[in-house]
Amino acid sequence: MHLSLTTAIAFSLTLASFITCLPRTSPAMAKRASSTPMVFAHYMLIMQPKNGDYTADINLAKEAGIDAFAVNYGGWNVDWAQHEAQLEKFYRTAEQLDFHLFLSIDTTSVKDTDMIIKLSNKYAGSSAQLKVDGSILLSSFQTDPPAWNWKTDVVDKINFPVLLLPGTLSDDATALFSDNIPGAGPFTWIHPSATPEKEHSTDLALASQRDRTAKLWMAGIAPWFFTHLNPDKNWAQAQDDKIFVDRWSSLLTLKPNFIEIVTWNDWSESSYIGPTDASSPGTTDAYWGSADHSAFRSMSKVFIKAFKAGQDDVVAVDAADEGVYMFYRRQPASAVGTSDPLPLPSDTGYLKDEIFVVTLLSAPAEVTLVSGDAPSVAWTAPAGLQKKSFPWSFGTQVLRAKRGDQVVADKVGAAVVARLDKYDGNVVAL
Repeated sequence: MHLSLTTAIAFSLTLASFITCLPRTSPAMAKRASSTPMVFAHYMLIMQPKNGDYTADINLAKEAGIDAFAVNYGGWNVDWAQHEAQLEKFYRTAEQLDFHLFLSIDTTSVKDTDMIIKLSNKYAGSSAQLKVDGSILLSSFQTDPPAWNWKTDVVDKINFPVLLLPGTLSDDATALFSDNIPGAGPFTWIHPSATPEKEHSTDLALASQRDRTAKLWMAGIAPWFFTHLNPDKNWAQAQDDKIFVDRWSSLLTLKPNFIEIVTWNDWSESSYIGPTDASSPGTTDAYWGSADHSAFRSMSKVFIKAFKAGQDDVVAVDAADEGVYMFYRRQPASAVGTSDPLPLPSDTGYLKDEIFVVTLLSAPAEVTLVSGDAPSVAWTAPAGLQKKSFPWSFGTQVLRAKRGDQVVADKVGAAVVARLDKYDGNVVAL
């Protein structure tokens, strides 16, 4: 669910067609809601967990401090009757596990507003339905403004109060917080083709407009982006290692009202923090989607705690949450696959052939990295957050950390090689 910067710019130019009505939520309500920061994860319903059982995903999300799944309703080649049954099972499982969900309508495939109204009314009374100040939360993923008017065609026809945070790819902060934009505020997707500096500039503008208007802002954040499916869907991302840890640090200072991690399980676009499942339809052609991303979920737990506590940075890490992590690609950014029918993905020129080490520690520890056959690198990592990078060498990647006799981390990652059969721009994150 990624689009190029060109598409995003084109979307900004069509923003005028998105302007339809005054927001349903008042500034006073927005201020009350903003006092309770929450974190969500975007869940691709079309990418089903093993045996269609959501229990493991829900428990892992709860453990990470995630407040709800934003259930992406829609997608490619959807069997709508089956999709609705899957949603029903998801809500029932969430009810049993005391977890929350809300709908994120995929307007690239959902064209029937009656469907949105029916589902919203059906689950509004569920104990699993996320509510903010008594209103059900409703959001969307959209590449272009939908054909309908969100207020008159959807929100006004739902029998319960609605807090609408429609998705957008636009980076026009002033327009997004205009009084004429529907809803309580925007859900801003990431811009993977934007440089880190450009993304940060956009976030600064969004935060400024949020403060000026007293509306809500839900910021998206992704651990990674890469896909290599076909000539039209073949891209990397321009933010490289700064897309996740650095952006989490930035968002801690900017304090959006809500943060949505995109995604939990989009293996085909390498943006997942949840566990992988090779049996899912989403990984059938996405050979890169089986890489371990568990480190991103573990790191998120610390950032989520800091965000909810209103901290500007990670000032302390609980001993139970500390960890030492590494993430890296398994091949050089410029190495075309030996039997790959596709060219290099776009934006690979921004990727560095390095291994990135993140330490989140309750107290200093001695860290050692061995990259392939290169000499080991050792340093004392401080308490709190530290992120370092090193050029990698071909071979197995080994990361260890000790504090006296205590083993803090002992990890062995997949080997980096000169070339693969097919290009793999995803990262291993341990």
